[in-house]
Amino acid sequence: MRLEGKRVLVVGASTGLGKASAIEIAKAGARVCVAARRLDRLEETVAEAGERTIARVCDVQDEASCRVAVEEAVAELGGLDAVVYAPGFSTFGAIEEITSEQWHSVLATNLVGISLILNAAIEPLTATRGRFVAFSSIVIDDSPPRPFQATYVVSKRALEALVECWQSEHRQVRFTSVAMGDTLSEFGLGEDVDKLMPIVQRWNELGYMYGRPMEATDVAEQVVNVLAARETIRRIAITPSYPT
Repeated sequence: MRLEGKRVLVVGASTGLGKASAIEIAKAGARVCVAARRLDRLEETVAEAGERTIARVCDVQDEASCRVAVEEAVAELGGLDAVVYAPGFSTFGAIEEITSEQWHSVLATNLVGISLILNAAIEPLTATRGRFVAFSSIVIDDSPPRPFQATYVVSKRALEALVECWQSEHRQVRFTSVAMGDTLSEFGLGEDVDKLMPIVQRWNELGYMYGRPMEATDVAEQVVNVLAARETIRRIAITPSYPT
């Protein structure tokens, strides 16, 4: 199997792209530690990923929690060959209506959490010349920026710069950002549908929608390709094929 013997930590593996990635990575032969805030949801991931998968609680907005999760993953797996960082969420609405709390929360999860995990993981990753994969988004390529999603757009553009900075200072580790298009997940779950629908319609009018979302598994398969690659893959973009 393509990832036989690899030891991988997947952060944000309770739902969506993180969960799908953990399952596909395990199928490819790796031993996997899945981490997220909700242990009950992580146990569902473990059940689907198989016996070589373990779960640890991790809140990416909490520095101590990130450090402990990485340390426990390294101890349980016997080292670390790769980390996949999947957490991410967004606000939806006019930029002038975004509160300080919302800005801080989105940036803490989508951006700062990456460095909190890497602060603890960079040493074991350097020891194995490992990989770090972070999920970005194709919204970074939208011009003008996708309206009514400012926190997400800003966080993902900053993520790309942050990954480049880590790569510049730690060349023994291979960093990859995966810019994905709209994907079936719990992203946006719990939002007011009446508020969200006009926003999505506006995105469609501007040509930012592809007519259908991707399956999370389709994106996760490309994460496996990155982890199995011989060389460094700096950035990939994955979008849905236009419907016929």
